[in-house]
Amino acid sequence: RDSSTSRGLGDVYKRQALLCAGLIAVTFTACSSADSFSDKENLSKNVERNSDTETTFNYSDGAVSAPTEYNSYSSEVSDFELKLFRNYYKNNSDKKSFVFAPANTALTLGLLANGAAKQSQTNIVNALSDELVLDSENQCSSYFQSRLKAFSSDGTNTDENGKNSEKAYVKLNQSMFFNDTVDIRKNFLKANADFYGANIFRFVFSDENAVKKVNSVLGENAVTSLDNSNNLFCTSTSDIYDEWLNAYEKDAVADGTFYSESGEKTVKYMTSAENYIHTDKAQGIIKYMRNTPVKFVAIMPNEDTSLESYISSMTYLEYSDMLDSFKITSLTNASVPEFSIKSNGKPTSLKSELEDCGLADIFTDSINLSNITLSDDLFVNDISEIQPSVTVNSAGIGGSESVKATVTANTLKSDSKTADSTLKFDRPFIFMLIDNESNIPLYIGTVDF
Repeated sequence: RDSSTSRGLGDVYKRQALLCAGLIAVTFTACSSADSFSDKENLSKNVERNSDTETTFNYSDGAVSAPTEYNSYSSEVSDFELKLFRNYYKNNSDKKSFVFAPANTALTLGLLANGAAKQSQTNIVNALSDELVLDSENQCSSYFQSRLKAFSSDGTNTDENGKNSEKAYVKLNQSMFFNDTVDIRKNFLKANADFYGANIFRFVFSDENAVKKVNSVLGENAVTSLDNSNNLFCTSTSDIYDEWLNAYEKDAVADGTFYSESGEKTVKYMTSAENYIHTDKAQGIIKYMRNTPVKFVAIMPNEDTSLESYISSMTYLEYSDMLDSFKITSLTNASVPEFSIKSNGKPTSLKSELEDCGLADIFTDSINLSNITLSDDLFVNDISEIQPSVTVNSAGIGGSESVKATVTANTLKSDSKTADSTLKFDRPFIFMLIDNESNIPLYIGTVDF
């Protein structure tokens, strides 16, 4: 056998080996992708966003100022979220502590308004704001969400040398799931890409891997089954991680009594001098985060007012009066209990709460979604959220991850000299995580033990 024949056989063997390796790779790829959405099923993946900041006001693209209507948007969306909070508490007042992320729901509705038409669109836009048209709603939503993402898009901060520094993030994610029977208009996908950035999927709900695909987005065991008759369901997730701007001293955490509705409880209190806020119905504090554009707000009704009664009266006027009472020089020695609220990882329907906000027609066959599809039988089965986990301790705020930063700051000693009052959160109270610039609540919840 000459050398040329050997080389020829060698080339054949090499080609066969490469072919086998390719088949193996394809097989493994197919297996690994069966439980997740393909590029074809992820309709939002390859739609290019308009980078013209005068159109989209996307902070990540360099928008240097908010839309002119942003103040109206901020107040109107906050008003809507407080309505949602009041309705949610009314339906879940048996829960000692809870938290949800109404900002996600507001953004989901803003996107859905782009798919609605005629009176259906008007109803959604007016529920969010009766002062803005849809174009303004889109631009303001884009600025609001993109600004938050610009500070925390990858879960890390990067210093001037390009190295990851302190971990900090705020994540608001919205997802829409369409059954494969629905054709989706390109204009709707473009509006999402330009202003909202939600995940939009279209797939066969009855497929054997459908549940696994949904859970690859929402989290393990989030859903257990899908109804093949459902055309569209919307679900959101959220997470946060950050340290306090002014951390607590090591010796500023001590046991104390909390007067729960179910009796006295021993809890750990964190004490420091914080900015004081108040109305004639309640008192509270504001405490800022170190790396994200977010502040923690705790509000406790006065002793002669129950939490239930206060929440039922917590309109936007009460909320704005509370925040407007802020003065940089007004400090109180505040004792706030450490607390933790764990998510069950399952979507919680907000249908009833949204219906009580005047959006009952969204979930009926009378809704007009002709800006999403040519189909005349598309309906919204549900709008839900996987409620976040929240842990508040002396280091900061954590969600899916625990905050375990070293607590070394000397805040209490330096500030306590100028604090002219004390405030102990020893009764059920409300807490919020609020965007610094707009004062739009990201999270709202209650704490009891």
